[in-house]
Amino acid sequence: MKIHFALLLCLLLALGSTGTLYAQGNLIIKGKVIDADDRLTISYANIGIPKKGIGTVTNENGEFVFIVPSASAGDSLQVSCMGYANKRVAVSSFSNGQQAVIILSKSNIQLKPVSIEYRDPMKIIQKAIARIPDNYINKPHVIRGFYREYTKDAAIPLQLSEAVFDIFNYGYGDKREEMLKLVKVRDEKNQRDFHNLEVGQKAGSVINHDIVRRITTSDVFGSVGSVNENFEVKGIVDYKGIPAYEIDFTEKPGIKKVTFRGKVLIDTKTYAFLLFDIATSPEGMAYVQIGNFAERMLMKLMNTHLEVKKDEDEITYQKVGDKYVLAGVTSSSILGIKSAVINHAVTANIKFNYLVTQVDTTQTTPFDTKMGDNQKLIDHDTNEGEEFWKDYNIMLADFKTEDVFKQIKAINNIARLKEKFEEKEKKLPKDPALRIDSMLTFYHANGQFNGTALIKSKGKVILSKSYGYADKEKKLTANEQTTYRIGSTAKTFTSVIINQLISEGKLDLHVPIKTYIPYYIHGDVTIEQLLTHQSGIPNYTDDDVAKAAILTQSFTLKDLVTKFCSDTLEFKSGTSFNYSNSGFLVLALIAQEVTNKPFNTLLQGRIFTPLEMTESYSGMYKGVDPHKAIGYTDGVPEHIYDSGNNTGAGSISSSAADMMKYHDGLLANKLLPKQQKDEMLKPRVEFKDYNGWYDYGWMTDKDAFEASHKHVITYHPGTDVGFFTMFARQEDNDSCIILLNNTGDFPRYDMTDLILNMIN
Repeated sequence: MKIHFALLLCLLLALGSTGTLYAQGNLIIKGKVIDADDRLTISYANIGIPKKGIGTVTNENGEFVFIVPSASAGDSLQVSCMGYANKRVAVSSFSNGQQAVIILSKSNIQLKPVSIEYRDPMKIIQKAIARIPDNYINKPHVIRGFYREYTKDAAIPLQLSEAVFDIFNYGYGDKREEMLKLVKVRDEKNQRDFHNLEVGQKAGSVINHDIVRRITTSDVFGSVGSVNENFEVKGIVDYKGIPAYEIDFTEKPGIKKVTFRGKVLIDTKTYAFLLFDIATSPEGMAYVQIGNFAERMLMKLMNTHLEVKKDEDEITYQKVGDKYVLAGVTSSSILGIKSAVINHAVTANIKFNYLVTQVDTTQTTPFDTKMGDNQKLIDHDTNEGEEFWKDYNIMLADFKTEDVFKQIKAINNIARLKEKFEEKEKKLPKDPALRIDSMLTFYHANGQFNGTALIKSKGKVILSKSYGYADKEKKLTANEQTTYRIGSTAKTFTSVIINQLISEGKLDLHVPIKTYIPYYIHGDVTIEQLLTHQSGIPNYTDDDVAKAAILTQSFTLKDLVTKFCSDTLEFKSGTSFNYSNSGFLVLALIAQEVTNKPFNTLLQGRIFTPLEMTESYSGMYKGVDPHKAIGYTDGVPEHIYDSGNNTGAGSISSSAADMMKYHDGLLANKLLPKQQKDEMLKPRVEFKDYNGWYDYGWMTDKDAFEASHKHVITYHPGTDVGFFTMFARQEDNDSCIILLNNTGDFPRYDMTDLILNMIN
C-alpha cells in the first residue's frame, strides 16, 4: 500500500465516493438497509444489479440513493454485506422516489475448517496471483467511478472535492496502463485555514488504487512484502455468501522500512482476491515518504513538514457476470502538517471513498484523450451548484455536503474581508483606536458585525462603541450598557466560583464528585475532569430530544443534570477531551449543593455585586430589561426560551461595561487569590478545534492569534441563540477585548486577531 498524495503549490491528499450517469426519467430508489435482528442500519452494504455492472453502497448511516436505468426495469437488485445473507429484490417492486427499507439477515453458512493442505499463506496468495487473468475481466472494458474527498481539522472543514470519471482498462492480464477521462468535478478549499496547502487526487493515484492490476509490485504482496511482513491463515470466513480464506499479516519486528498490517480475503474455490484491508504499521509511519523527489524538495524549500499519523485502505472487488472487477476503495488518513504559510499546525483528517458504479464491457476502443498521470482532477472544477450530481449514482455522504460547501465558501468570503481590510489598514494612521474603529465599521458595513465593542489597551479604554441596533423592531441602538446573552463565556464565571470554593477548602479538585452529589450516576468523575472537559459526559446540547425540551420547557438545575446529563460516558473519564456543556451544569449543581444556595444567588453574591456588575444576571430576567438586546438568526428574531436551562454552562446576560469590570476584578485579584487565579488560568489539555489549550473553564490561545507568539492570551468565546461573544484578555499589559454581537455568528477570531495586532 502507498499513500497517494498530489502536490499543488505546496502539498495535498484525497478521498472519494461513487457515481454513475443515466438519462433522466429512470427509476430512483431511496432508503436504508437494516439488520433483521436489532433493526439497526447497516453501513457499506452493496446495492446493485451485478449482471449489468451498476450499483452503489450505503453510507455510515445505512442510507442510499440508487438510480436504476429504464433498461433494467425487469432486473433484480442484489443487496449484500459481509456477515449477512445476500438478498434479491425485484426492481419492479419499487416505485419512483419510494423510501425503501431493505432488511438483511445474518448469514448462516456453515464454514469448513482450513485443511492442512491450505495452511501455507504464501502458496494461497501465489495461486491467487497466478489466476488473476482467469478470475478478472481480461478484455477491454470501462469502469465509471465517483469519489468524494473530505478533509477537515477537527470540526473545521479544510477541503471538499467530488468527481466522476471513466477508466479504460485493457484487461487484468494486459500490462498496458489504464486511461482516465474526467467527466465532472467540483472542489472547495478553505483559504483561511489551509492557505495554499491543498489536498487532491492525481489521475495516476486514482488508477493505482486497483491493487490487483499491480499486485506483483505492491508493497505488501510483491517480493518485498514476503520479507517485511509475517503472513498467517486465520481461517475461512463468509464474505457475502462466498467462503474465503482470511490471511492476516503483521510487520516483522526491527524492520527499518515502511511496513504494514492487515488482511486479505481470497475465494476458497476460485482463488479470486475479494478484499484487501491494509494499514501502515505504527513502526512504519516514521519511514513514509510523501510525494516524489521533486515534490519533497518543493516542500523543503517552502518549509513544509508532513507527518503521517494514520494510513488505512480497504479495497474490494465485485463480480460482474462471471468475472471480478474493482468495486471500491475506502481510505482513512491523518496527516500532521506544519508549514511556514500557516501560523499553526494542521491535523488533516482525510476520508476517501471511491466506488465503481458502472462496468461497461462493450466498449473496447481506448479513449481518444486521457488525463496524464500527474494531472490533478481538482484543477478542472466544473461546479454547477446543488444539483451537481442529480443524474448520477453516488454514495450518500455521512454529512450534509451542500452545507459544507456553503460553509467553506462563507469562510473564504470572510477571509477575503480580512485580507481586504489589511490592505486598507496600511493607509490608515497608526492610532490603534482609529484603526480598530475603522475595522469594526468595515465589518459592520459588510454585514459581519452588529453589536458592541469595548477595547482596553495598556490599562486604558481606547474604544467603546456600538454598531447597529440592539432591537431592530424598536429601533433601539446598542451601547456599552446593552445586555447580551454571553453563552459559553459564562463557563469562566462558573470556574471562578468553583475555584473560590476550592480556595475556601469546601471543594477538592481530585475527589470523586459523589462526595458532593451522591445521587448522580457518574459519581466517580472529578471536578478537575469537569473543568477541563475530560469527564466523558456527553454534551446535552448535542442531543436533539434534550434540545427540544430545553427550548420549550423550564427545568431545575438538578432536573437538568439527572435528566439530560446522565447518559453513558463517551470515554473513560480522564483519558480524552470532548467539549461538553453538561460538565458545567454538573459543576453548578455541585456549587449549589455545597453552599446550599441557588447558583444564580452565588453568581450575584460572589461576582456581580462585589464588582458592581449592575447590568448582569443569570437566567430569565425578573421584570423588564430596558437595555436587552434581541438575538437574530438570519435576520429573524430569536426563539425565546428559558436560558436558565443552561445554568453553569451559559445563562448569563451581561453588558460590555460589566464585562470590563469582570476583567478588572480578575486582574486585581478581587475574586480569587493570585495563586488560585494562576491555577485556574494554567493550560491543562489541548483544545485542537481552536488551536489552543483548555484551562479550568478558560482557554489559553496557542496559534489562533498572532499575538500569542509573544503574549499570553486567555479568553472564552460564547454562543447562544442569535448571540455570539468574544472575551479576550492579555494580563501582561492590562488589555481586554470585548465583542458582543446579536446577529448570529461573526468572524470573531479574525477580528480579535486584528485588534490584538493593533494594540500590541
